[in-house]
Amino acid sequence: MTSDIANYLYLDGTIVKEEIIGVGGAGIVVNQGGYAFKIPRISKLSEIDGVPVHDRILDHNEDNYNELAVAIMSFKHEKAIYKRLGDHPGIIRCYNVDSEEPSIQMPLMNGDLRQHLGEIRLKRSRQLFWLLQLARTMAFAHTKRVIICDFRLDNIVYDDDMNIRLIDFSESSLMHLEWDLKGCDKYGFSILTDIGQFGAVMFEIITGQHSSGGSDDLASTGNTSVNKRGMAGFYYREMLDQGICIGWGS
Repeated sequence: MTSDIANYLYLDGTIVKEEIIGVGGAGIVVNQGGYAFKIPRISKLSEIDGVPVHDRILDHNEDNYNELAVAIMSFKHEKAIYKRLGDHPGIIRCYNVDSEEPSIQMPLMNGDLRQHLGEIRLKRSRQLFWLLQLARTMAFAHTKRVIICDFRLDNIVYDDDMNIRLIDFSESSLMHLEWDLKGCDKYGFSILTDIGQFGAVMFEIITGQHSSGGSDDLASTGNTSVNKRGMAGFYYREMLDQGICIGWGS
C-alpha cells in the first residue's frame, strides 16, 4: 500500500504555506494578510512512499490544468453571484468582486456554525435571532434571483459579535432577473429546495443534532424528547408572533 503526501498550490505552482482555514470541493481558504482568501483547490503530489516528487510549476499540458480551468470557471460564477447579491449584512463580503483574478477575498470570521454548535449549547433567544437572520437573508437572495442550493451549517460563519453570514456560493444558481421564482434550475434546485434545506438548518440549530431528514426522528433536549417537526413549528410560530414577515416575491 502506497503512502502519498500532497501539497496545495497557488496558480503559479508555488506551495501554499499560509494557514489553511477551510477546504471545499472547488477551493481552499487561506489566512493571508488578515483576510480570508478563497483560491482554486489545486494539489500536487510531493512525496510517494517517502520519495520526493520533482516539484515544478503547473504546465498547461498537464492533466491538472483541466482541473485548474474548471476551478477558474467556478470562481467566475461565484463572483457573479456575489456581484448580483451586493452588500448585505447576512452575506459575507467579497472585497475583490470586480477583479478577474480567480480568488475571493473575505473578512476573517471566527468559524462556522457546525463547529460552533458542536462546542456550545445556544440560548433560545440566540437560536431565534439567528433563524430570523437566516430566513431574511434567504428571502433577500431569492429577490435577487439567486438559488442558494447549498444551505448548510458549514456555509454559515460568525464574527466576534456573533453575527452570522452566508458564504460559499460556488454551487448556487444565478437565474434570469425576469424569473418569476417558479420552477427550478437545470439541476432541479428551486426556492423550495432552499426552504427545505433551511428547515434542516433550523432543526440543527434548535437541537444541536445533525438532521437525517426522517420525519419520525426525535430530538432530545435535556430530559425531554420532542418531535423535531413540532419544534420547528414552534419556532416558526414564534417568528410569526413577533410580526416577522418573510416575503418571497418580486
